[in-house]
Amino acid sequence: MTKLFQTRTSVHDPASSLAQRQAARGQSYQLMLGLVITGQLMSFGALYLLPAAATSAWIAVLLQAVPFLAMRLLGRWLAATAPEDAADTPRYRVAAGGMALLFFSNMNVSLLSLVELTHVFFFPGAARWLLALPAALALGLGIPSSPDAVPNTARLLRWFLAAAFLFCAVTVVPTGETGFLYPIWGYGPRHTLRCALRAAGSVWAAGALAVVMPREPDRHPLKDTIPGLTCIGLVALFFLCCAFVLPGSELSARWGYAPRLQLLMEMSPNTLSWSLMLMAEMLLFLATFSVCADMLRRSLCLAFRARRLPLLPFTLACVPLALRGMGESERLLLAVLPWRLPLAAGLMGLCLVGNLRRKGKTS
Repeated sequence: MTKLFQTRTSVHDPASSLAQRQAARGQSYQLMLGLVITGQLMSFGALYLLPAAATSAWIAVLLQAVPFLAMRLLGRWLAATAPEDAADTPRYRVAAGGMALLFFSNMNVSLLSLVELTHVFFFPGAARWLLALPAALALGLGIPSSPDAVPNTARLLRWFLAAAFLFCAVTVVPTGETGFLYPIWGYGPRHTLRCALRAAGSVWAAGALAVVMPREPDRHPLKDTIPGLTCIGLVALFFLCCAFVLPGSELSARWGYAPRLQLLMEMSPNTLSWSLMLMAEMLLFLATFSVCADMLRRSLCLAFRARRLPLLPFTLACVPLALRGMGESERLLLAVLPWRLPLAAGLMGLCLVGNLRRKGKTS
């Protein structure tokens, strides 16, 4: 009688429950990487794209959808060929170490941007180490080791960040001028394409999960691209609003890094809008720093077969660049950051070649 009235639904089925948890976790990771791409595009856009491309900076950002989708396709191919013991193979461990280095570069850019904003808009007279060192200590000690803590935080922040950026854009659009958008291609299509190619290093993380979590299922390939593409579109909208509000000569002027991050709100008479934008940008860089630190820890645990690693040494290692400031670090960053995409693609290609060779031997 007991067996007769027993039901086996998807809610109680262990396999279905595991699949649901994996799908939710995969969506959280894609959202995390979307935030990372947003922060890196914002920082590199203020560093290089806005002064170099002027009125076509938004087009250069929008073109980042091409390398983003290319990395996603490469990552899907890599995940489809990954063997059961992929995480234990030497090539994946080497690639994970390389991904950790790339995530460390993102952490440096995020902390530097956070310190720049704090120093310029809140404590202009304070020593930089009083801002950078406490932030690195707090983040290094405060980021939890739970695998779900950072994804849950990213999920909570997404709506606030999107609403803040859109609200700030809406309050400024009425003060714009259509004529400021011309010339559409800025200094020309070739120049805009060169700028877009140089900015492609900001979207390198699109395929990182295929190396860091080689057996993570990719059940919804089209759906999983939505967070990243949405973030790219949101940043492009931000730079489009900048072009709509200011002429090209003002966009390419040497305002300084932190004012360029706040350029849209610099033209707004709405104090609430300006403050909301500043808060959103600071939360964005805090979130991207935390996400990259968490992914760095996962990468190093895979590379060294460790169960857990402390983050404090790595967060403190980001302080020297923040102390230098963007002014002194600009040439270094412009020389290094664009190479992140080919390096990430090369690491993924290394794993892919090994998977295909192994598959060919066993078939």
